[in-house]
Amino acid sequence: MEKVSLLKCDSYERDSLKRTISESLSNIHFDLKSFEGARVALKPNLMMPASPEKAVVTHPEFFRSIAEIVSENGGRPVLTECPGYMPLDRIIRKVGYAEVCRDVGIEAPDMNPIRVLRFDGAKIFKSLEISAAFDDVDIIINLPKLKTHGFMYISGAVKNLLGVIPGLKKSRMHMRCPENREFAGLLLDLYGALMNGFDKPKKIIHLVDAVVGQEGEGPGPAGIPRKIGAVLAGFDPVAVDWVAAGILGFDYKKVLTIPEGFQRNYLVSSPDEIMVVGERIEDLRIGDFVPTRASLPSHVLRGPLVGPTVKNLLMEKPVPSADKCNLCYNCKTICPAGAIEKANGLMKTPAYDYKKCIRCFCCMEVCPEAAISLKKGKLQWLLNMYGR
Repeated sequence: MEKVSLLKCDSYERDSLKRTISESLSNIHFDLKSFEGARVALKPNLMMPASPEKAVVTHPEFFRSIAEIVSENGGRPVLTECPGYMPLDRIIRKVGYAEVCRDVGIEAPDMNPIRVLRFDGAKIFKSLEISAAFDDVDIIINLPKLKTHGFMYISGAVKNLLGVIPGLKKSRMHMRCPENREFAGLLLDLYGALMNGFDKPKKIIHLVDAVVGQEGEGPGPAGIPRKIGAVLAGFDPVAVDWVAAGILGFDYKKVLTIPEGFQRNYLVSSPDEIMVVGERIEDLRIGDFVPTRASLPSHVLRGPLVGPTVKNLLMEKPVPSADKCNLCYNCKTICPAGAIEKANGLMKTPAYDYKKCIRCFCCMEVCPEAAISLKKGKLQWLLNMYGR
């Protein structure tokens, strides 16, 4: 049985949060003495410089609490995160991490040098490029923020692992895996590589900031902050995400990394092999948590007869708002398909080529003004019977 700790946590008050995180680690039988003399990678979600109140990033107090626990037990905390398109030092200043790093003495190495991590048991990618900074650590602590996600349904423990890949290399992976089922396979290959690809295996812990998460059109500023009131912890990100989907009231099969993760059987092969320690899922479940409006797994519209025009009629598309857009062109920078160009003439928004758009929704994730929303396809009602 694989243990997942689920504890109630109502605020980011420092002492209470620190006690909850320590108890979470105890619940999964992680000995804090293991930190002694170890370099410990702390891998939060720092996708963009957004205020912690927007619930886009792992809250700085959550990061501080685990960093202090590591340091107080003789470990060396190391900030290891690869944002998609902005320098890490700029983001940590904006979101309150710089102060934490200074107070606790957290190292922030250069994340741009890469190394190839090979995993022969992968299904799609036998080799993946990750930041070489992960070579120099003994323990990895994955610190996701629990959010909805337009492409992967939720952003949790498995999805947050993508941040070990430097910079825009992450968004380019969407071109290699343009459909969300394929992308789920990539994420699970990455998980397998992190478990098995290092010469000396590293202990990996997944500790989820679900005190306040996001509902609606997450995981960027377009999502709506929503109190969840929980902290989750475990050694298997698939098991952790299964519990997370449960407290949100979501069907876990819609989170494609979970059923596919069970099939991979890295640590667990079914919900029957997961033991929840602490609170019961049903006691923390939120009955009205709002999912993303993205309607279909992209593989549904796969096939030789399904071209861009058909997809545009049957699927949502990201549309910028002239009232909110400030033409910063973060969307253009991140777009892996090259489907976004600068505004032409009197246009007040970037120009989208929806024949190129692969519906990865990266543009929505990084828009600082939450200026991009989903517009339904004209014939999308035809697919309502399929469901989400």
